[in-house]
Amino acid sequence: MGRLEDLAVHYANAARWELSQALNRIATLDDEGTLHDKDLARIAYAYQRMSWWQQVTDLTHGREDTVDGATALLTVRQRAQDLLINARPVNNGGLFVLAMAEARRGGARAFLDATEKLADALALLSDHDTRPAEGITPATEQAPAEGRRP
Repeated sequence: MGRLEDLAVHYANAARWELSQALNRIATLDDEGTLHDKDLARIAYAYQRMSWWQQVTDLTHGREDTVDGATALLTVRQRAQDLLINARPVNNGGLFVLAMAEARRGGARAFLDATEKLADALALLSDHDTRPAEGITPATEQAPAEGRRP
């Protein structure tokens, strides 16, 4: 397991802990009788955030076709971007449906924000791998031999 895979597991565990904290808070608030909509929103948001990291770890640990950490991260980033771009407005379903849609968008946005620098670095690495090394010119661009002019 590489560093990116370890990082994905770390973020997934942090998101699970955040969800656990939100759920524990709900349990104690319900006993006290002071449960508010923001507490439920916190759970929905934490769950959505955790689900994006879970998708990355599923890809890197063989729950789907196993891929390397960079590929998994970029694949799930594309899914999150697609969700944000292609999300349809919610016309029916009431406030709960609206709140869940907002939590999905918020979780996707948080995942994209958390992985933006990593994705930029991976893009730079892939650009570097595909460019020819400096000082090496392709055979078609080499200077003509001495004594011959084009």
